[in-house]
Amino acid sequence: MVYQLDATIPAFPDPNLADEEDGLLAIGGKMEPEWLLSGYYAGCFPWFQQDGEYYWFSPDPRMVVFPDEYRPHKSLARVIKSGKFEVRMDTCFEEVMRHCASTPREDQDGTWINESYIYGYGKLYRHGYAHSFETFYQDELVGGLYGVCIGRTFYGESMFHTMTDASKVAFARMIEVCRCMGITIIDAQQETRYLTSLGGRLIPRKEFLDHIHRLSPAQAIEYSRNHTKIPNQAVLLLGGNEGDSKELLRTACRLIDQHIGPIARRSSLYQTEPWGDFGEENPQPFLNQGVVANTCLDAATVMAKALEIEKELGRLRTEKDTAEKRVYSSRPIDIDLIFYNDTVCDMSDLILPHPRLHLRRFVLEPLNEIIPNYIHPVLLKSVRELTRHCPDNSAIEKL
Repeated sequence: MVYQLDATIPAFPDPNLADEEDGLLAIGGKMEPEWLLSGYYAGCFPWFQQDGEYYWFSPDPRMVVFPDEYRPHKSLARVIKSGKFEVRMDTCFEEVMRHCASTPREDQDGTWINESYIYGYGKLYRHGYAHSFETFYQDELVGGLYGVCIGRTFYGESMFHTMTDASKVAFARMIEVCRCMGITIIDAQQETRYLTSLGGRLIPRKEFLDHIHRLSPAQAIEYSRNHTKIPNQAVLLLGGNEGDSKELLRTACRLIDQHIGPIARRSSLYQTEPWGDFGEENPQPFLNQGVVANTCLDAATVMAKALEIEKELGRLRTEKDTAEKRVYSSRPIDIDLIFYNDTVCDMSDLILPHPRLHLRRFVLEPLNEIIPNYIHPVLLKSVRELTRHCPDNSAIEKL
């Protein structure tokens, strides 16, 4: 029996009453956050719209992926390690949805993702319940996926790729983030060869419902608000002035993405005159770039990872270093931790926020591009205000 939903109440029938053949449970409802959240928690999802009505399904068995069981194939692991792709999170949610809607799929005629779906899931995204993982190749979006996070469950909705392995790389990043968030199960809805190749398997509907109902509706919403977001934001400034600085900064971003956390935002490149003692007469200009990385690491570990990346890229200090002055035999890259959430810290090996950022224009200009409204937790001024009143008049050029 297929149920007609009451348009005034976002409530769903028992999913065990769904059609045994295709899992169709109900018709009606609205593409609004309260309906979507209620539907997912009830164990069903909207698949398409016909004659103005939404069709909600709860198939049995259910295709799922358990994050703790996922292991990328060796070939995919090599692709991820190569740094060929860059994966971002929640930077172009609607664009990912539109690509999912327009990219042709094997054995599928058309798409269920229309403007009402983009509207409804866009609202969930703005409320913090929906997320996208986006794969870029040379700054072009070439793959990705999106879904909804409620409680300890991530409900995968759709994925696309225009380059080989691009969606698989996004999927691997999603798994990594789900583990960080405490997500225990990923709903993949229905069986496909592609999802099976990514580690998906079928479980009975009852087992799936047992998983998602370990938290009550109120507990699931509360968990989503408090836990299903990347807990920390690290704001880093990168600088380089040896060799191919542009390539060096690209490599540094790839390593940050791998070892610290997914980069959510990055600035343009800014060129400024060299500063400090480099042990050479005519050093080339510095290139600087600001990035925001979502991370599960604490601030001290972020700083330690940044130093490891500097060393990997060739930064070496001489034995002449003193407390007053540092001289580098090789200094191709600088990575400074500028902000870590709203943390204020004054220790011998870690000072937050960066103590001189408000005095340096080459620091502020890149940050002003990506986090202009970020409030300095000590000075209580936004990055935009600090940039406007910065006493440093050094020439800086946005490339």
